[in-house]
Amino acid sequence: MARAIACLKDGKALGGDGIHAEVWKHGGDNVFNRLHQLITNAWEVGYVPQAWTDASIVIIHKKGDRTDCGNYRGIPLLSIAGKIFARILRNRLSTHITPEVVPETQCGFRGNRSTVDMIFCLRQLQEKCIEQDRPLYMVFVDFSKAFDTVGRTGLWQLPRKY
Repeated sequence: MARAIACLKDGKALGGDGIHAEVWKHGGDNVFNRLHQLITNAWEVGYVPQAWTDASIVIIHKKGDRTDCGNYRGIPLLSIAGKIFARILRNRLSTHITPEVVPETQCGFRGNRSTVDMIFCLRQLQEKCIEQDRPLYMVFVDFSKAFDTVGRTGLWQLPRKY
């Protein structure tokens, strides 16, 4: 839990519960022990408090025409305690990620991976195909709206499976 709290950034917006990250980071043993008790209870009972999963969405204008809805993005304000719990879950689950669950070739949503890794792989493929005088076919798919179609209830079932 201490690692998850240490990852919180200072100076960010309030959490959805109105508590700054700094309270959890610098609140001392009493605050730490109380949060530990809450997280342990959630883990043992298998129930996450609603306040940890709810988010208040703040709409921010990116750039361009203010009358175009596509020029805005939503920023979810989540409970900091919920973020800490989610990070602990992620850290525990990430040790069980195997190639059967998430293929080695996937770089999105994986630690220490980025689009640069995939660009490097594409360049390697191009060079090999040129060397061997073989054709190379590529398809690029824009999944920018894919997250909007993810079944949230299914996401909550994943921890039970693993």
